Amino acid sequence: MSDTSALSARERLALSHKAIVRQMNHDSAETAPTDEAARPEIDASASSWDLGRQVVSAWWRNHPAHLVVDLARPVLSTYAEDQPLKLLGISAGLGAAVVLLRPWRLMSVTGALLAAVKSPHLSVVVGSLLSGAGTNRHR
Repeated sequence: MSDTSALSARERLALSHKAIVRQMNHDSAETAPTDEAARPEIDASASSWDLGRQVVSAWWRNHPAHLVVDLARPVLSTYAEDQPLKLLGISAGLGAAVVLLRPWRLMSVTGALLAAVKSPHLSVVVGSLLSGAGTNRHR
């Protein structure tokens, strides 16, 4: 590390915070994401496939399970390095349980559509699409 005596207390704190986050994510300094790349905006002028991917990724970033996945990723990656066959067996067992129990039959299609419509993030996605749609017509 460089000479930290010339840095202010805030700068040293910011550097140590970034180092802790990189260590927790098992990232190197070169692969640490920037804040601009972490949350891209939805581009309404994109193709249908790209627009669908952007909408789904925006929905996933705001989903509560995203936090669980972010917290579990370092633990699971360490476990996968130590015992990969055991993790493969656990995932195969969970996959078999999902196929046998068929949890998708517990909820109807209309129930899933109503849940999607009642989502508080739907208005943000629709507003983003409508605001970008007007600029695309005049080109």
